[in-house]
Amino acid sequence: MAALALLFTCVAAAAPIKQVPEGGRAIPVVQKGIVCGPVGGGWSLSSDGRSVRPPSRDAGEFARTLDLKVAEEAEQCASSQEIVTVIATGAFPNIDAAGTTFFPDEGRIELKGQRLQDVPVAWSVPAKGEQEAAREGLDVCLNPSSGNRQECTVPLTPGLPSDATLYWVPPHGRRGPEVTTYDVNGTLVAPESFQIRPGRIVLTRPLVQSSGVDLSKGPGRVAISHPEAVASVDCAPARCELADGGIAIRNVPGGVEAQVTLRLRLVPRVLLARGDAFDTAVSVTLPVLACPLTAVEDTVLRDVAEPALVVRLGATCGHDPQGLLWTVNGERVEVGRVVKVPDGIYVLLRTEGTSARQLTISAASSPLERTVVASTTAKTLPLPYPRANLELPNHGAIDFIPTNRPALVQVAGSGAQGRFALHPIEGAYRVITKDNTTLVRGDTTAGGFVALRFGYRVPSLPGELASMDLALVDERVQRAVREASVPTNVANLIEFVCTGKDGVDQTIEPSSPYRIHFSMRHTCRVIIHRERLSPEEGIQEIVLRINVTKPDGSSRGESHVEQRMLLRPGGEARVIPIQGNLGQYDRIMVQVAHVADESRYALSATDRAGLPSAQWTALVQGGILRLYATGAVPAGLYRVTKPSGQLTLNFGVLSRLVLLNDEGQERLVGIEIGLMGLGLIPQSSDIHFPPTLALVGGLGLRVPIGTGAAVGVQAWIAHEFRGDITRNLKAGEDPDTTDLRVPSSKWSFMFGPSISIGNVGFNL
Repeated sequence: MAALALLFTCVAAAAPIKQVPEGGRAIPVVQKGIVCGPVGGGWSLSSDGRSVRPPSRDAGEFARTLDLKVAEEAEQCASSQEIVTVIATGAFPNIDAAGTTFFPDEGRIELKGQRLQDVPVAWSVPAKGEQEAAREGLDVCLNPSSGNRQECTVPLTPGLPSDATLYWVPPHGRRGPEVTTYDVNGTLVAPESFQIRPGRIVLTRPLVQSSGVDLSKGPGRVAISHPEAVASVDCAPARCELADGGIAIRNVPGGVEAQVTLRLRLVPRVLLARGDAFDTAVSVTLPVLACPLTAVEDTVLRDVAEPALVVRLGATCGHDPQGLLWTVNGERVEVGRVVKVPDGIYVLLRTEGTSARQLTISAASSPLERTVVASTTAKTLPLPYPRANLELPNHGAIDFIPTNRPALVQVAGSGAQGRFALHPIEGAYRVITKDNTTLVRGDTTAGGFVALRFGYRVPSLPGELASMDLALVDERVQRAVREASVPTNVANLIEFVCTGKDGVDQTIEPSSPYRIHFSMRHTCRVIIHRERLSPEEGIQEIVLRINVTKPDGSSRGESHVEQRMLLRPGGEARVIPIQGNLGQYDRIMVQVAHVADESRYALSATDRAGLPSAQWTALVQGGILRLYATGAVPAGLYRVTKPSGQLTLNFGVLSRLVLLNDEGQERLVGIEIGLMGLGLIPQSSDIHFPPTLALVGGLGLRVPIGTGAAVGVQAWIAHEFRGDITRNLKAGEDPDTTDLRVPSSKWSFMFGPSISIGNVGFNL
């Protein structure tokens, strides 16, 4: 649009422009001379050769803009360089000035009327001295509402003065000193006829731009955003007047409140928007700032007992803050500390506290005169309550104050610039500052509950004010003061000791198998070293388990120990012997683990793999061979020696000699000798093996399936103590004359599976 405005203002420098609505009557192009025809684009040349008629909208050949060559005589047309530009504009709009609203601050104008499509709106602001040059611009109504009464919002440059001159331009037309405009009847239109005088001019920016009246160097001055819109101003009992684009204020009476009320009346048609309402007059109360005075952000608090606040006097103020009479909301306050820096003088004021949402802070020259030399108003802020998190480094968050080790304190909720500093409470806890971190540790004699106390500070304050407390506040929750228990490595507290065969005690390492000489099996004991527990680790709650299992996997009950213990730092060592009559290849297992109690221990929030635990294992040494007796039930022995056959039910007692491994477990193959009852149930076959007692011997393979039970396969040589083996009578044989005995030897070889129960014997 800026380029469009430039075109409208500059293109006419080379040639005059004449514009008339399309379909209008003929207009004169030149007063003297002729138009060098012919003309095209729907334009028609009058018979006098000086006037042209614009084309109608429905003309076949339509040229909205046409450059015509003119000359004094027809003979000069070939050499003439004079050009007159004619424009066929759109129909003139009908603008309702009373319904039009101008928003100079927002940069827009709301038009109402008819035929608003493509109507440009131009604005101009004259120059104001040498500091501000003249300005102008133009924009177009593109999308008006439909209907007989149209509305259209045209954007303009924001921040225009309320008295900016506004013009409408015919659609597709131009504006400028070189432009001559005719109406549809061919009548010349005066340029002032295009000016728009809005029915309302609405200001949206605050009219008064100053936050106070500075009288430290003479008459005060208040800046206003639209001085041209102010008709009159009154500030009685002081005296004020419009001057140099602002308001000059004189004769302000002194007082504790130190305020001036400005009452401004606006010129006609100008309104000030206040929400959905519009005002024709404005009333603003401003503090008088004889010395520039501001309250430092985040230091003015409410609902706090005996707080302090910080104000800053301008560096140009020549008064000594210690000699001034300071008041807050009319109540006298004391000066706590003064710090002078290049950008001003910072003053800390001790107050009695307030619940008001706004404070008026004033400084008078003396208690007698009470001439206000500085004053300001400030909004109070509620003091944010601290939210502290306690954490044991490398162990996680806790909800109490430990007495045996320091805890890291992290505080939230201190506001934008303020910070909370932890304060010690005598008899409850003390504060430790180290490497820019804050630690807290409860007193060893303290007990019960206590709330952490914090001092509110603003570190951005200069000098010593940065470390001064503006208020004291307690945390809203109370915390227990007690000892912290940190899970320690139980392997450092528990020691499993056995005496070697040389008589020297051997400390068994966790998770490392250890072999105990059989003669020293009663020397093993567990030692609990409470003296190794440091006070920083606190009370440890552990479970000690001692289990002794026999070689067959059964538990030795008299040796079992399971105790839950509370270990306090210090004290003597406690010895727990391994009880019971231990045997060869007995396995001793010692297990120690923490009790999983989060209410006791401070556990890491990121590493929850489990509490520390430890385990020790020891094995009693024994022989390399085992001789024992067991009961065997071979379910289906097969007699290989002729006559061969299946022996259905068998039972007997065996002596077995096997080789043991390092764990005291017998190997698969062993030598077996014993007595066996064979063929206890008759077979349904041609051959009848009589039940017999046999002496057997050979090899057996056994696989344990439980305590004292095993399945196996045997290969035996047997000597049978039996009668004759007989056969069944065949068809046609005489039972009286036929011999049914089957020739057989008392010695036989047999094999087959069996189940054995029992293991009574000893190791060699």
